[in-house]
Amino acid sequence: MKTVAVFCVLVAATLAGERPSNCYKTCSGRAKNWMIGDHTGWDDLGMVKVAVDLTGCGFTSAPIVHAMLNGDAHNIQTKGAASGIRGLTKAGFRLNIYKSDPRRGVQPIFAGMAKSYKWEILWTASGYGC
Repeated sequence: MKTVAVFCVLVAATLAGERPSNCYKTCSGRAKNWMIGDHTGWDDLGMVKVAVDLTGCGFTSAPIVHAMLNGDAHNIQTKGAASGIRGLTKAGFRLNIYKSDPRRGVQPIFAGMAKSYKWEILWTASGYGC
């Protein structure tokens, strides 16, 4: 009888356009494979990015993502960790970071600098997996 009741709840939730709560999942990780960003300017020094692979999380649609930049130096002078997400799908996303100084404007940044500062994106993604 329990199986029939669970099945009925799943069917009702599907017909109502909702998903059962046991389908909701959270996945998290770190990304530090820095590369040239999407909008760098003529010198390729204005922005860096990381690509995050979410395929191991098993999402069936694009999840909600929260991200922050952790590091040993200069991460307080950056922009983009919370708002620089691009190309978000169930399979992954890219996140662009650029360095800014209120007195000097946008500062040059490249992948080697991000690595030397030990920058890493700490991310959490939540969404449905069925």
